[in-house]
Amino acid sequence: MINKANLRKRLAFAGAAIPVAFLIITSQISLSALALKLLGIPESSVPPIYPGQIMVLAIVLLGAYEYMKMLSAANKVNAFWMGYVWIFLTTMADLLGHPLPTTLSNGALLVITAFEGFFFGKDAQFGRWKRMSLFFCGTVFLSIACDSLINLYESPAQILFNHPKIWIFGYLDIVIIITATFMCDSAAYFVGSTMGKRHFSAISPNKTIEGSVAGLIAAVAVMSIGWYFVRNPNYPMILGPVIGVLIGVTAQAGDLLASLIKRYFHVKDASHIIPGHGGILDRFDSLFFTAPVLYLFAWLFVKWFPLQ
Repeated sequence: MINKANLRKRLAFAGAAIPVAFLIITSQISLSALALKLLGIPESSVPPIYPGQIMVLAIVLLGAYEYMKMLSAANKVNAFWMGYVWIFLTTMADLLGHPLPTTLSNGALLVITAFEGFFFGKDAQFGRWKRMSLFFCGTVFLSIACDSLINLYESPAQILFNHPKIWIFGYLDIVIIITATFMCDSAAYFVGSTMGKRHFSAISPNKTIEGSVAGLIAAVAVMSIGWYFVRNPNYPMILGPVIGVLIGVTAQAGDLLASLIKRYFHVKDASHIIPGHGGILDRFDSLFFTAPVLYLFAWLFVKWFPLQ
């Protein structure tokens, strides 16, 4: 049964947020170049940083805050804030063109995790190892999601697409990927709520097979249509439905992962900052899981099938 009051909140939020998000995501204005110009600093080796990339970082940091808050409920004395500081610093280093080697950045997080667990985890409810594991895994997952979404603005992901050279449609491909992901969520929710009868997973009792199939069909349909307009003509049309299947499967896997996390922490919503949706981890859970898989797919596809 669909909650009509909640649905009205969802629609009202979407009506206000979608136009703003569209302008931010598709903008080709380089914030780094603009900042250097305003400061009177000559052109340097700093790569372009787009508004959409900054928005991604902000969303992921809010998601990290929600996760650390859930983890803090059972670990009152903590220094979990170091997790989102680590995400911020490593992401900014990447955006500024000086990415840290993976071994170095992950090693730093390992040291942070050990420091946090040894010095603050004395009275950890679940034991230090479980506390440290939850902190490390959650931080790494959100960092991977952040890097993958930001890197959709660059190669190899952009090699697959041939977006129009118009400012407002600069990164229409990313809009289509996000739309396919959210439409998968919406179709699964509405069909599952109105026609779903067979349960899909014990992780989330409200998920149904009918809803899951509807979500997959929606993702394939949106991506297939979108691929026609933004694809690199050197790649075949069949690639659109293939990417749609990837989105349809991984978006629902991400949704189940978020449900598993919330069930573990005994909460219904990660927070209530998004009207009708809950928190960042409730609304963007699918996208956080889909983005790394799509980026890996793009990297492998471009490597195996390079343009002549």
